[in-house]
Amino acid sequence: MKERLTITLDKDLLSAIDATIDGVNIRNRSHAIEQLLISSISHGKPKKAVVFAGGEPANVNGRSVPVPLVTVKGKPVIDYMLEEFKRNNIAEIIMIVGKDSESIFNRIGDGTSLGLKISYVIEETPKGTEGALALVKDKVGGKPFFAFNGDNVFNINLDDVYNQHLASKAIATIVLTPSDSKPRFGVTKLTGNRITSFVQKHDKGRKATLVNAGIYLFNPEVFEFLSKSKEKVMLEESLFPALASSGKLFGYVFSGPWYSLDNVR
Repeated sequence: MKERLTITLDKDLLSAIDATIDGVNIRNRSHAIEQLLISSISHGKPKKAVVFAGGEPANVNGRSVPVPLVTVKGKPVIDYMLEEFKRNNIAEIIMIVGKDSESIFNRIGDGTSLGLKISYVIEETPKGTEGALALVKDKVGGKPFFAFNGDNVFNINLDDVYNQHLASKAIATIVLTPSDSKPRFGVTKLTGNRITSFVQKHDKGRKATLVNAGIYLFNPEVFEFLSKSKEKVMLEESLFPALASSGKLFGYVFSGPWYSLDNVR
């Protein structure tokens, strides 16, 4: 919902604003001012991301391969992800990996050659994505951070995700993508941008609409909602339903491009 606002600006500043209006990307003066404000706010966008890169390896031609190293069109998934992080000015990545993670480190190292800072948290036993998230509580700092499932190829403007996250006053924002196939990571119901329910299991015969794309933005308060269970727990099983019940879970609708390994291999 937008509100009308009356402001007074210097003539030279107005001229500079008007110069950005092209009738296509920037429609009018009001739109120009709005976009400039959004761009300014986006300078505070998180620069840190967590990647869930543990879990069970994939079986590729009889070989056991860590999922982020599965090749898509001649290039490992993790390479696509790191390129996308750089394009979005994410500088620090925390990789949550399994104990057999040497091949991932050999591929990307500490990120120096890529202009990134990459560190590793080893998950000695599989804990699920929610259990893995708990491992980085003391490493992400006191600011919002992005998190990504390590098996997706995507192209997204994270500034837009962050701006909506701020405006919604969310604790967590999930990027949602339209799908009519059986989703792996849950189905959502929205009221506006607020996720009112999160269903992990997809009802047989029911067409999915908006599904979890495996891209998240979390505030540090998210750790207060984590399950205390010591068993393997997925985000979709515990954290997301708890946040939805509290009215603190929001969705950012994204129409792509986005692919999971299920439909690119």
